[in-house]
Amino acid sequence: MTRRVTNRHRFVGYAAMILLALFVLRIPAVQNAIADVLIEFIEITEKTLRFPCALLDHDRCFSLDRFDPTCPPYL
Repeated sequence: MTRRVTNRHRFVGYAAMILLALFVLRIPAVQNAIADVLIEFIEITEKTLRFPCALLDHDRCFSLDRFDPTCPPYL
């Protein structure tokens, strides 16, 4: 008997938490904050994935050869 009462209390508690979370997610300010966080996460992930490629792409790197007077200029 005690076990059923405990399970009912736990079920009611979980249902209340879910309803509260759904209610909070309906607030426009919370939706905007979640959207901003997701956009930042996507941008950080994109920059992280581009970093190794940028290390391998030497065409965009700044070269010190242009300061060398013996090096011919690039056309």
